Amino acid sequence: MALIDLDKIIIKRTILGIRCTACGGNLVVSNRKSIAGRLARVISFGAVKPESYVCETCKKTFLLL
Repeated sequence: MALIDLDKIIIKRTILGIRCTACGGNLVVSNRKSIAGRLARVISFGAVKPESYVCETCKKTFLLL
């Protein structure tokens, strides 16, 4: 019988259907907010809610509006 250490399992929210343009990896929600994202939110008075994403494999950042 195998034991599973649940403390070491990390669950990240990925976007289905959208891939990294550089390597084709999965995009994961980033905790860091970019300056461009904050600026877009201020200019649109909160109507646009941009999200920052990072590729799991190449660590390239993306901003989705």
